[in-house]
Amino acid sequence: MTGEKWGQPNHGVGLLSDLGTKISEWVASETTKDWEKWKISAHPGLYVVKMPAKKDVPAHGALEINPADQFGNPTKRRGIYIRSLAEMQAVADLFGGKIPKAVSTLCDAVFDENAAPQTPDVDALVIA
Repeated sequence: MTGEKWGQPNHGVGLLSDLGTKISEWVASETTKDWEKWKISAHPGLYVVKMPAKKDVPAHGALEINPADQFGNPTKRRGIYIRSLAEMQAVADLFGGKIPKAVSTLCDAVFDENAAPQTPDVDALVIA
């Protein structure tokens, strides 16, 4: 799925559930390796990461915050892994900022793809 673009202006109600479904399929795919990163081109330094399965916990998606260089590649070996919207908000609060709407929508899709979708009012979110 690398190279697909999501979130082109589509104001349909299914945007969030479609995004969650695509992320779930990517995480569940046998071709996706543990710890593989998926660049989010609209937000350099933000990645979707496939977290490996553990005993009773299946593989799942997380977000990684890792500063990007001028080419969009991570500059650190490991970034900050975010596993819930509450964690993302805690990180944003450290810097006195708000979570951009597109990132919040991505968090919803990664962490709770079965939630009822909100009416999307999303800026373009492109994952390349």
